[in-house]
Amino acid sequence: MTALTGKTRINLLIGSPISQVLAPGWLTDRMQKAGYDGLLVPIQILPDRLDTTLPELMAMPNVDSILVTLPHKFGASRHCSELSPRAAILGAVNAMRRQSDNTWYGDNFDGAGMLQGLLNAGQDVVGKTVYVAGAGGAGSSIAVSMLEAGATRLALHDPDVDKQNALLALLEKHYPGRASKGSGEVAGFDVVINASYAGFKESDPLPVDPSGLSALTVVADVITDPVPTKLLMEASIRGCVTRDGTHMLEGQMQLLFDFMTTR
Repeated sequence: MTALTGKTRINLLIGSPISQVLAPGWLTDRMQKAGYDGLLVPIQILPDRLDTTLPELMAMPNVDSILVTLPHKFGASRHCSELSPRAAILGAVNAMRRQSDNTWYGDNFDGAGMLQGLLNAGQDVVGKTVYVAGAGGAGSSIAVSMLEAGATRLALHDPDVDKQNALLALLEKHYPGRASKGSGEVAGFDVVINASYAGFKESDPLPVDPSGLSALTVVADVITDPVPTKLLMEASIRGCVTRDGTHMLEGQMQLLFDFMTTR
């Protein structure tokens, strides 16, 4: 590893909790191998401290980029001067970078990472039906990417009905007639994705009823710790192709690296 000096560029990953993230090691290693003198540092920002803490981090001249995880993806977007088209649709970012004029540009790669993780396993979503559990930052991005990539129908479920309905209204605006409310029953869907918190803790309930899964169902989860989640274990028992949160993260790595180091 290149010796750290005062010239080393700082990149941050913010969230709460933060102990489950794997990107700091992966992306720091990629930076070093590419000859970019920088590192990615995880920082836990409590939910009620985002609006006071994030501007201070953005004001630090040696911070080049900030990656964003739960629960800050929507809040962080409000601190960007400019958003990519997909981030603007979603109102959520998972990556921000400093521009040459010191303003900040935000983008969202969650959905692109999930899609690439599926493609890496030979699982395309063109012409497929997709069920997504969770309408937060990750779920929103994944839903948009699945429809953009050619899924014919998408069902969405979140216990937070207001959040669920808001995302469904957004999807109806941009992809009319292709998204509907899900119930937790996943029988008949080609691809089932957990984009919710359910699975972080052993005591968490399953995000969907696994009895509807068949050996033809592809099941994916955004959670990186634990791996596999209870959902993926249930899916494996039924013979499903499974993809965990590390596969989604791997799918994002080059996209995030290019975004973070482009000036």
